[in-house]
Order: sequence, then C-alpha cells, then structure tokens
Amino acid sequence: MTNKTTYSDTLSQSSEFLRLAIALLAKHKIPADPHNYQVTYECVSGRNQALVEALSQLLKQNPNPSDEQLESLYQSYFVQDEAALEMMRTEIRRIIHCMLKDFSHSDNQLSHYSQTLNQFVTILDTEKAPEHLLTSTQKVIEETRSLEHSQQHIEKQMNNVIAEIDLLRKELEQVKEESKMDALTGIANRKAFDIEIDATILAARNSREPFSLLMLDIDHFKLFNDTYGHLVGDKVLRYVATLLKRNIKGRDFVARFGGEEFMIILPATNINGAMVISEQIREAISSGTLTAKDNDVSYGKLTLSIGVTQFRASDLSEVLIDRTDKALYLAKERGRNRVEKL
Repeated sequence: MTNKTTYSDTLSQSSEFLRLAIALLAKHKIPADPHNYQVTYECVSGRNQALVEALSQLLKQNPNPSDEQLESLYQSYFVQDEAALEMMRTEIRRIIHCMLKDFSHSDNQLSHYSQTLNQFVTILDTEKAPEHLLTSTQKVIEETRSLEHSQQHIEKQMNNVIAEIDLLRKELEQVKEESKMDALTGIANRKAFDIEIDATILAARNSREPFSLLMLDIDHFKLFNDTYGHLVGDKVLRYVATLLKRNIKGRDFVARFGGEEFMIILPATNINGAMVISEQIREAISSGTLTAKDNDVSYGKLTLSIGVTQFRASDLSEVLIDRTDKALYLAKERGRNRVEKL
C-alpha cells in the first residue's frame, strides 16, 4: 500500500515539475513508469530533501540505475508499512468514535423512552380525560417512531462499520504480503525468509522431522552485470527466480536472500534428498543459454553454486544459515557450478 500524498501545486507549477521530471528521466534513461515518475516529481519539486539526496547519491554511483535500485528507492520513500498501519489505526479510531457517539445518543433515547412509557402507564391507571390520554398516546407513538428510526440508523452504521473494517483488514493483509515480497523478482524477500526459517525450525523441533536449507549464488554475477549492464542483470535475477519456483513444490519455500543469493527451505527433506534437488536446479540453470528476445544477442551460459545443509536439533537460525553459507563457499572454492554439503 502506498501513502497517499496530497499536492497543492498550481497548474503552472505542476506543468513545470512535469517538464523537469521528464527531462530527468530521459537524461538517465529511466523508464517513465508511475513509480519512477513519482520519485522524480518529488525530487524536482524540492518537497522531499531526503529523497533528493538519496536519488542524487544513486545517480552519482550509477548514471543509469537498474529497475531494482529505482524500485528500492520508491519502496523506501513511498511504501511505508508503519505509516500505512498508522493510517489504518487512525481510521479505525474514527469509526469507533462515531459508533460510540451513536450508542450514547441511542442510550439517552432509550432512557427517555423508558420514562415516557412509565409515565404513560401511570396515566392509563389514573387519567380518565380522553384529551389527556390522546395527547399521551400520540407522544408515545412519536417517540416509538423516533426510536425505531434511530435503531435503523445504528443498524445501518453497524453494517457500514463491518464493511469498512473488512476493507481495512484486506488492506492490512495486502501491506503484510507486499512487505514480504521482493519487488524485482516477485518471490519472497529476506524479511519473509527470516519469518519462514524460524517457523520451520520450530515445526521441525516439534515434529522431529528433518528439513534442509539451500543457499544458491549466481556465479560471476558482478562480471555479468559489468559486461551487459544492470538491466540485463535484473532480467537474469528474474529468470533465476522463476526457474527456482518451477523446481520446488508443495511446502518448499524460495526467497531472494540478497543481491544474487537465493535461499530454499525444503521441509521434510533430508540431506540426500536436498542434494538431488540441488543437482536438478543446478543442471536446469546450466543447461540453457541466455539470449536476448529483442535482438537475439547471446549472453552465454549461466551457472549456480549451491550450498546444502540439514537442520540439526540444536541449530538456531543463525547457525543453520552460517553452515549453509560455508557449504556455498566450499562450492565456489572448488570451481563453482557445483553443489556442496556440510
């Protein structure tokens, strides 16, 4: 969920900011998608100095930033989990406050209506003049109708509250899901992995079932990036993520751990089964040749190094990850494009 930003720029101001934003995008060959446009519009308008400095630093390091870098910048300044949650909390407080006012008003009405009925019973028992009885009867009828209307209003308000809270619940679920997804590859991110590995460790301790962890790294990815550019590098990361998803099943979990590193959790899988799956993934990656769709330029072969380990009862997540990292280092040290276990 993105924070809703309110702008008060005049037509002439917004037109000038539009011109400057488009010029900045064109200068650095940045696609003019909605996210990139919002980033540059905020910068050229000067309303967000922290974002100006962050973008300037990024462009200084890389005059043609990658989609991933730009999306990360957008996520940092326009997708704020805490801000979104606070906005939801504020909205819920408003709804509850309105309901409490309605309930208070209804309670006062009920109290007054009760007094009216008690007075009417007394009149029925003592009053004999028809004029007085007629007046009292009319008063009871009017207050009954008023109370009925009030109750209908509260019922309508309650239905609105249920609908609004249900909408907020769905938005909250969306925020939670977006916060756990890697923007570039569309698979789980490091935050989601940290949550999943802890849950898997807990489940394994309770069930005493084995599970294995894989750490995968794209060989020579920096050289690939430097040779063909970050845009091609981003496509490679998406390609690898897609292939990894195709080679896992069931409860298996894949995440981008950072940079060109990926993690796969294999529940109910021992080290031997994990080695078989790792070899299948390695072969699937290395058997193909990367070719650009638009111009048929060949980028050559892509390979992965993979470290594998099995969970041990005493392992904390940090220990398990560190052992997998060491297995990956061993695979790279022994020539890359291979699988090693520890």
